[in-house]
Amino acid sequence: MTTTPWPSERMSRGGLIAFGGAALGLLLGTHLLRRAISFYPAPLGSHWPMAAFGLGALIACGCSLFVIVRRREYPWTVAFAAIALPLFEPSRAPYHLVDRVIAGIRDLVLVGASVAFVVRGVRSADELERRTHLEALSWSYGIVAVALVCSALVEDALPPIRMTWVASAMLAAWFVAWVVASLRYQR
Repeated sequence: MTTTPWPSERMSRGGLIAFGGAALGLLLGTHLLRRAISFYPAPLGSHWPMAAFGLGALIACGCSLFVIVRRREYPWTVAFAAIALPLFEPSRAPYHLVDRVIAGIRDLVLVGASVAFVVRGVRSADELERRTHLEALSWSYGIVAVALVCSALVEDALPPIRMTWVASAMLAAWFVAWVVASLRYQR
């Protein structure tokens, strides 16, 4: 029985399982918490279990993400970010100016930490791994640029594009291109 080799030591079957758990926990947790919050004026007792399960799912998501980060399998974190970005909708929350500033600072710190994590991982990689990342980035930028041009051509027929969707598409394209390039260089 032969097994399919993973494209890099930066990815493993355990990372795939942790990624699946994190993605499922995020989607389930956000769905349950949004449903529980949508029934806000109703008595708390009737929606408490839904909110508790949603919070538990988000905690499980965080634990799975911690496993991925501890293993230093950063491609899974990029794939997770591609799933998580469309769920981020700051315009839906009723923020005041102070809340928006605090949320903006928090988000800048999170993005800065993510960029520093990926840059540190790429700097510690060898020449072949760097080449793989460069090829994956060039493919992802190309794919998203073509998609944006096509979207601009049929702008009247499509709903407006949110920037979180563009960023998510870029991260997802980078992840897929990285896996393909890693498999190609592995041969």
